[in-house]
Amino acid sequence: MTLYGYARVSTDVQNLGRQIDALTAHGVLPEHPHQETASGAAPNRPVLDRLMSGVLAEGDTLVVTDLDRLSRRTCRLILTLDELTTRGITVESLHERVDTSTADGMFSVTLLGALAQRERDRIRERTMAGLEAARNRGHRPGRPIAVKPEQYETVLLLRGQGRPCRAIASATGLSASTVARICRGDSPGHETYRQQQEIQPVLR
Repeated sequence: MTLYGYARVSTDVQNLGRQIDALTAHGVLPEHPHQETASGAAPNRPVLDRLMSGVLAEGDTLVVTDLDRLSRRTCRLILTLDELTTRGITVESLHERVDTSTADGMFSVTLLGALAQRERDRIRERTMAGLEAARNRGHRPGRPIAVKPEQYETVLLLRGQGRPCRAIASATGLSASTVARICRGDSPGHETYRQQQEIQPVLR
């Protein structure tokens, strides 16, 4: 029976120190914490996969500081906990005070995971609603792309000659995706350019 720890951060700029300190303070030996840098929603996490398939054995305990270290997706979290429990491996989460060796622990895991997923879904829904509202008001979310009027003119001229987007991108110094957006009238500044073209004959 061995205590193993698993600590995860999403990016290299984040620090694993707090998690490692908490795991060792709980009794995990200094050589037993397994550390990984990967998104909690990533489909593949080599360190966790190797820990589950080649290290943990019946009677062992896997300790994490928070349940979302194992996964941010409820379904995957539940499947991971179910697999480990079936194999006789206990999971302890220090923050939620969860211990899957008990029935109450498994119930808490299911409930907490469902609540976490619900909150993420609500955030996603609010974000999508905000983006849709912005589009309806004529705003295009994202960083504006600076395109000079002469670049617009060149793109439309070359496209009118049947040149492919990649060739036009090379000729203008723009990305192929920006060229494609200009051609379909979906690029930031396109409407301004069109209006300028309309008033130029009046000014001449």
